[in-house]
Amino acid sequence: MSQYFVNLPTTYYKYDYITNSAGNQIEKVHEKLVTDITLRTRLNKTVKSKLLSYYKYNVGFNQRPDSIAHEYYGDVKYTWLVFLANNIFDPIFDWPMFGDQFDSYVASKYGSITEAQNSVHHYEEIIQSFQPATDTTPRIEERSIEVDELRFQGLQILSPEKSKTITNYQYEYDYNEKKKNIVLIEDIYAEELQQNLRELLKNV
Repeated sequence: MSQYFVNLPTTYYKYDYITNSAGNQIEKVHEKLVTDITLRTRLNKTVKSKLLSYYKYNVGFNQRPDSIAHEYYGDVKYTWLVFLANNIFDPIFDWPMFGDQFDSYVASKYGSITEAQNSVHHYEEIIQSFQPATDTTPRIEERSIEVDELRFQGLQILSPEKSKTITNYQYEYDYNEKKKNIVLIEDIYAEELQQNLRELLKNV
């Protein structure tokens, strides 16, 4: 899907250490060849050091990062640019889910959709109520802060309209919706950044 991940160098990662009878850690027990994603930090610095233009993009239903790359940059080889601009390390869990995929994820995490809808994730206090736009005033979004259960119970007694319960389902839904709001680097910089990647790889 992405030349960025394919072209990154590899390194050996050591894991599963053991302690011998003398109390000393024995070096590696296992060793696995993995992609060295630390190069991403250097590439990020390269991008941020330039005055690049970004624009907001809302991911449509079932849109994939490679289809967005093809649509905007003209080639799926620029999928890595979509990942880079949005600090996406895991293309599966960092990308928004849709329809049955989202429901299956929630059900597997909480036992069922019903359980997720009926269990509390946290409580919030509304400090700014939503106000629709009028002819003379702009739309004002609701603003709220997370509070503990004691504060929530107090609000329920004194100002119930200023309190709300966020269920596990609502939390997962809102978090997934936020993932749909991404940014894209202007297409005029695509080839330049591709060349920067090649230069970094030469020096690894």
